[in-house]
Amino acid sequence: MSALPRQPEPIAAGLTQALARFVAELPELDVPLAVRREVRRAMADCIGAGLAGAKAEVARIAAQARAGASGACALWGREERASAGDAALINGCAAHAHALDDTHESMRGHPSVPIVPAILALGEEINADGDSLVMAYIAGVEVAGRLGRSVNDRHSQVGWHTTCTLGAVGAAAACAYLLRLDEARIRHALGIASSMAGGLRVNFGTMTKALHAGLAAQHGVLAAQLAAGGLTASPVSLEGHEGFLQLFCDDGSHDAARALQSLGKSFEVTDPGIVYKRYPTCSLMHALIDMVLQAGAAGVLGSGEGVELRCEISRRLDSARARAWPATGLDAKFHVEYCVAVAAYRGTQGIQDFTDDAVMCPQVRAWADKVSLSQGKNFPDGNGDFAVLTVLRDGVEIFRQSQAKPFGHPSMPLSDTQHEDKFMRLATTVFPGGRAAGLWRLLSAPQLCSARTLAAALSAR
Repeated sequence: MSALPRQPEPIAAGLTQALARFVAELPELDVPLAVRREVRRAMADCIGAGLAGAKAEVARIAAQARAGASGACALWGREERASAGDAALINGCAAHAHALDDTHESMRGHPSVPIVPAILALGEEINADGDSLVMAYIAGVEVAGRLGRSVNDRHSQVGWHTTCTLGAVGAAAACAYLLRLDEARIRHALGIASSMAGGLRVNFGTMTKALHAGLAAQHGVLAAQLAAGGLTASPVSLEGHEGFLQLFCDDGSHDAARALQSLGKSFEVTDPGIVYKRYPTCSLMHALIDMVLQAGAAGVLGSGEGVELRCEISRRLDSARARAWPATGLDAKFHVEYCVAVAAYRGTQGIQDFTDDAVMCPQVRAWADKVSLSQGKNFPDGNGDFAVLTVLRDGVEIFRQSQAKPFGHPSMPLSDTQHEDKFMRLATTVFPGGRAAGLWRLLSAPQLCSARTLAAALSAR
């Protein structure tokens, strides 16, 4: 592909240009084996979440609107097919449907769910090999994570869903890498995606939250395809006047320089790293749920007679949580009292606890009445996961614990067996056990297979 005429750079080390150059030069970088291994783990985790969400209502509606009997690309766990962009949309919706996909601290959002559906769909269309998929993932998470460093936490505070805003630009970078675009066209792809970015947090607790992930994946595919065809965008679309950073971070606290620190020397995939979720709920309450489950397993909660659970939570969780008792299973994912009550009453927390019928359980509602919330004092700055759980029985404290991060965070990693168990639990919701196990072996093999081989294994045909 011939290079576009190089345009003068109005800012010597502009963010858009620097990120485009990073993606273009990624094949020349010495990417550590640990980073590649973590990519494989993250991709498998996202695919497991997508299989579990394949029959979710949001995925069904998206497939009904955009899929058919023919198309270039497979839908995970479904028989229909679709174009690359529409497959990215539908599979992205599915992978975020149950909120079991991974998170990332630089993004304050979900890194894999916009990127994996995009690169697998586009990769199937162009017959990408496994190594290209791995490197494309690295490119996408690097761009999304470093943008997150520039705009967060203000970006999220004013109501933007980072999975959709940052994720769209990250997915565009990943797809641009797959298409082997030159530096100028990659820069245009980032600019095109920055004009597509959106996603309102007001839609949390509805199917539109999962749609955000699908739209980010679809926009990433489209932005890269358009750039490949010659469509242009501003060379400073991210950092320029009225650009991405300025408009998505309204108080002037954005800083492009934060994104450029150690670019090409450290990788967002491992620094700060991927956070894997164990529960299908808002990740900011997972450390708290860990402690409730530990207290229950230790026999501290008993039957609940005379028990009170006092939960101190972070400012970030307090601002994100739902206040009114959930009317639907999707509402419940952001309702702290409900989630604590489920963990206390059932000793677990899974997809089955977040249906419209489940929220009507009288025993869970009774446990929720035992839960009190307060915003913690003197909590660590910037740590939205930090929580304190105090359990009282008849007014006497019998348990007190604090936890900084949830299990699944790089500081408290899941074991290989726990990763496999999660995948099998999710994949067997649509595939027989033997087929799910074969898919796990395919994903965990020393060398990742091609996109088309993986697509055939993911299709329900």
